[in-house]
Amino acid sequence: MRSRGILLHRSVAAAIAVGSLLSSATLVSAGSVDTQKQKVDQIAAQLDDLANRIGQLDEDYGAAQDRKAVLDQDIADSQARIAQQQARLAELAGTLGDIAVDKFVTGSALELSPLFSNAAAYSDAEQKDSFSRLALDNGSGSTDEMLALSEDLAKEQASLSRKQAQVADLVASLNSKLAEAQTLQTEYQQKLSSAQADLGVAIQQELDRRAEAAAAAQIAKQQQAAADAAAAAAASSKSAVVAAPRGGGTSSGGTSSGGGGSSGGAAPAPPGGGDPGGGDPGGGASAPPVSSMAGIAVNAAMGQLGVPYRFAAESPGVAFDCSGLTKYAWGQAGVYLPHQSGAQYASIPHITQSEIQPGDLIFYGSPIGHVAMYIGGGSLIQATRPGDVIKVAAVQWAKVVGIGRPG
Repeated sequence: MRSRGILLHRSVAAAIAVGSLLSSATLVSAGSVDTQKQKVDQIAAQLDDLANRIGQLDEDYGAAQDRKAVLDQDIADSQARIAQQQARLAELAGTLGDIAVDKFVTGSALELSPLFSNAAAYSDAEQKDSFSRLALDNGSGSTDEMLALSEDLAKEQASLSRKQAQVADLVASLNSKLAEAQTLQTEYQQKLSSAQADLGVAIQQELDRRAEAAAAAQIAKQQQAAADAAAAAAASSKSAVVAAPRGGGTSSGGTSSGGGGSSGGAAPAPPGGGDPGGGDPGGGASAPPVSSMAGIAVNAAMGQLGVPYRFAAESPGVAFDCSGLTKYAWGQAGVYLPHQSGAQYASIPHITQSEIQPGDLIFYGSPIGHVAMYIGGGSLIQATRPGDVIKVAAVQWAKVVGIGRPG
């Protein structure tokens, strides 16, 4: 009996020990899962922050590039005007000098310029008057033209100097942005590679989840803004009806276009119901016709498949960023687009999702920070982020904030 009691006691003790071990293992496992999730969340947040900073730098860099291109053209035009003004001044000075010499040699009833007698005894006004009479006597204009040209030349040269200083500042800013972006891209690649090696697919799944959540939040924000705008328009219309004179009639203003409010905003917002684009700014306009050059633009973009993404790049066969690709592709079709996704959206007519055709541009983010080209069949071609290449992907309509039609 004692032997059996001892055995029973030992069995109970063993069972308790096994139970304790299993409980500890469960706690350790749960703790490991929580720790890994925290690590995934932390790294995903860091990668998101880096990607956003790179994207914003890319947009700023593109805007600065476009500004520099405009200034470079202004400088070239200014230099051409200065050359013309200098040539005309030289021509006038030579003509007046020739006239004065001719009068001195041949003699004339017209008084000679005081420059050929005692110039020091005459004021500038007297010398100018004398030269003017010499020029007018020979049908060669007036020194007033010389003075006006001189003043214009001085203003043009001052303007040129200001623009050259602006370009120098822009170049310094561009170099700074490029260096910062290169540092961020290196950091992003290293962190992503390390996370993939350590956490496997978990990190990519978390990045995708975050992107979906951000898109959903953006859509909700846009829908709320649209609802607020509709409520404001309704209130305004009601106020107009209340304020209208009794008796109706043909009072002007009762049929004003009231509900607008969708144009002029810094960030485009599609109408409610998930129909991005919202038509042409100003409301009510039908979609512009599809450009006959759209096929050329699509083929140009498709010709860059597999080319790496690179910050601020627009180099066929070498590297592109998102707006660099769309700018290049439509450039091949003879249509200019700025090198910035937000500026591209602002520069072209807007259409709705139901009107989209190959070659149209699809925009993401608020403020807009990404652009891709629609190629048909629910697909697009795009350059996305560091470490990736130009590729075809399905359109994620839930994330689209606008659609535009170049050409």
